[in-house]
Amino acid sequence: MSDDEEEGLENRDTTDAVVLSLAMNAATHDENVAARAAILLEEQTKLVRLQVADLRKEDAIRHWSLRVRHVNDLIKLTFGLGAACVVLVVAIALGALVWNAHEATGLLIQPINAPPDFAARGLDGTVLAHRLLDKLNGFVTEADKWSFRSADSVSGNWGNDSKVEIPETGISIVELSRFLRQRLGHETSMSGELYRTQTGIALTVRVGAEAGETFEGREQDLDALLTRAAQALLADTQPYRYVWMLYSEGRPASSVVPIARQYAEAATGREQYWRLSALEEQLGFAGKFRDSSEVCGRTIATFPGNPFGYFDMSAVEWPLGHLERAYDSMKIAQKLLYGGAAPDLELTALPFLRANANSFGGDLIGAYSDAIAADIAESKTGLFDLNVSGPGAMAEDYAENHDAAAARAILAEHHLTHDDMLLTPEYILVAGPDLPNFFVRASAGDWTEAAASLEQTDRATLRRGDVNAVRHSLIWPWLAYAWTKTGRLNDAEALIAMTPLDCTLCLEMRGRVAEAKGDLPRAARWYDRAIHDAPSIPFAYTDWGWMLMAKGDLDGAVGKFKIANLKSPHFADALVDWGEALIAENRSDLALAKFSEAAKYAPNWGRLHLKWGEALLWSGNKAEAKKRFDIAAHLDLSVADRAALSRAIAL
Repeated sequence: MSDDEEEGLENRDTTDAVVLSLAMNAATHDENVAARAAILLEEQTKLVRLQVADLRKEDAIRHWSLRVRHVNDLIKLTFGLGAACVVLVVAIALGALVWNAHEATGLLIQPINAPPDFAARGLDGTVLAHRLLDKLNGFVTEADKWSFRSADSVSGNWGNDSKVEIPETGISIVELSRFLRQRLGHETSMSGELYRTQTGIALTVRVGAEAGETFEGREQDLDALLTRAAQALLADTQPYRYVWMLYSEGRPASSVVPIARQYAEAATGREQYWRLSALEEQLGFAGKFRDSSEVCGRTIATFPGNPFGYFDMSAVEWPLGHLERAYDSMKIAQKLLYGGAAPDLELTALPFLRANANSFGGDLIGAYSDAIAADIAESKTGLFDLNVSGPGAMAEDYAENHDAAAARAILAEHHLTHDDMLLTPEYILVAGPDLPNFFVRASAGDWTEAAASLEQTDRATLRRGDVNAVRHSLIWPWLAYAWTKTGRLNDAEALIAMTPLDCTLCLEMRGRVAEAKGDLPRAARWYDRAIHDAPSIPFAYTDWGWMLMAKGDLDGAVGKFKIANLKSPHFADALVDWGEALIAENRSDLALAKFSEAAKYAPNWGRLHLKWGEALLWSGNKAEAKKRFDIAAHLDLSVADRAALSRAIAL
């Protein structure tokens, strides 16, 4: 309704009201006027009713119009929100496709083009691609058995995301995803062709758009061609794993070294670190410990926060006789392995690596009980086949911890009759240089058999020719000492003179040989030099202490044994030697504490219980002394100690 119409109605209503008012006033004075006023009032009432009805209709129509307009607005809003949601979902989906494509690192092998008759025999392109993929993944699995590296840190790794491409026609989400992965991602794509030649068949394979590599052979050699092709593809995409694949096939480490070196020199950054680690291990497996040590230095410099370089450094320095460097390197490796970082390492390998590091660390400082506990923990990991090196290392630790019975039982169970069986480069790097058969005989004082065992080991390792460094820095020093025990002093002196001067054990044994020949000043100089060569290693201290005790310098001897104990608190020999020196000083009361402490680390050492009993006897405690003598009587004792036990029991 217009403004003019509304104004007219307002004027009309006003006029009608005035007229009605005048009429009603007049009706009070005239009956005729009153009758006519009644008629007017009735008509006016009808008019008002009509107006009210009309207004109600207009109000209903107005409300209906407003509802329609509101519903229409809601519909528009709903459609707008729906369209926005659709656009948002599409955007998110496209974003996810783009992101997944950018992060793609899988392997996609395209069907191999093959002659039609191959497809007729069930060897179409898809089947051939699947066979190639199976071989590739099989090589990766075998390579990873020898590596402690996490899979996702390997350059070119495709993990579990490997598949054969199934061709599709038309445009689809799958095709769009594939297009984006090819354009934006880091997916490895492989393709190939199989075709006939004049002499047989040829298989060409390639990575991405690179030039292909062709392998030829007879038709019946198809599987061998696929194997060679898979190896070539692995070498192109994952050189680190390719090196370990070659080793897992049983190839001599010496033949793998040039390949490992080539790949290491071609890499940079963290990938170079791991390729250097593969090279250092192949050098170690080839018996080239000094060359391996040099590469370990480069590995550590490349990535000092990774424990593996230090681990390998310790493993190759120990057989060279560089005991301080071996021990220092292993301490750093242990710190990193327990520090929670362990970058790029396979987490499932950590229990083995920690146990192995603890075993090495214990052996290097004479904490053999710690090493035994680590050997047991290591065997429970099941990570490697340790049927030879594991038992050999454990038998060695028991023997050096003066538990010859336990050592003999392990050697017999695993048929480890000769120590040369354990002195292969692989076993040395995994378990350390071990001579358990020698130490079992030496602990019983059977030096003739001990020397014969070492002579046999030396001849066997000489024939094999891959551990000459170990012959010079491990076998010869102990053999020279064994010869002093059998009276071959001149032979011992000549042999020890041929050992290297950068070998801690060699320096220590030079001191023992000089002492056996009665040249005590010279022996002291060699012991002192061994200590300066490896100040963390306690063995030269105890040797020197024994020499001082033999010549009556008991205070000097106690001083050396005390230092040895400080260097290695769990080295039982230092405690027992200290206790024996205290007995000689008539301080058996003080010796008891040393023997009690030593028993925590070497509970089955016969001589320990013998001397403990003697200290108790001199202290006046015959009942407790008898208990110690009874224990000693059931343990291994040398001929001399057995005689001493008989004398003590008779008192």
